[in-house]
Amino acid sequence: MNPLLLNNIFYILETTAIFSFALSGMIAAKRKNFDPVGTYVIACVTAFGGGTLRDVILDVQPVYWISHPEYPAIIFLFIMFAYLFTFVFKGFHIKEKWLFIPDSVGISFFAITSAQTAISLGYPIIIVGIFSTMTACFGGVFCDILCLETPKIFNRGVSLYASAVFIGACLYFILHSFFGVSPEINMVVSSLATLSLRFLAVKFKWRLDF
Repeated sequence: MNPLLLNNIFYILETTAIFSFALSGMIAAKRKNFDPVGTYVIACVTAFGGGTLRDVILDVQPVYWISHPEYPAIIFLFIMFAYLFTFVFKGFHIKEKWLFIPDSVGISFFAITSAQTAISLGYPIIIVGIFSTMTACFGGVFCDILCLETPKIFNRGVSLYASAVFIGACLYFILHSFFGVSPEINMVVSSLATLSLRFLAVKFKWRLDF
């Protein structure tokens, strides 16, 4: 295991997940016609909610986004740019279907960084799966609640959402524990596998209905 490479991959995946969730939150807020401050709050809640929950559970201080102040700063600039863009191009409208890609990237990548964190602390597979699902989905749940929408993980009409995260986290654990795949490779493979599962589930309308 190369600690420097592992940290770099973790940072890339975590950063991608954070900004994907921020974009998802911004799109959701814009659809509700929130003002710039409201949109920024929703974007931050969506982007940082899961990571904050993870760090609070694990008693990690300071929480990840506080130790990386570039995240809220970049999100703020992005929100201001988005509002300026929509002000100049008044015919531009946010579409609901645009939420799918950033939201799927966010949950997929966050699931695997959370799984890596849980495994590094020695937790068993069931805890890794539950922990990753909670942290990957929490920001989106909070966003949906604040936007007065039914959270996706509670919506039976949504194709493999929380289930895809749980399966991806368990895949990471299995590849790590039973096949000895290095964390550097495992994080990339498992995150892309989780994202692919989410895309395929939506395309073919896979659901786990009981």
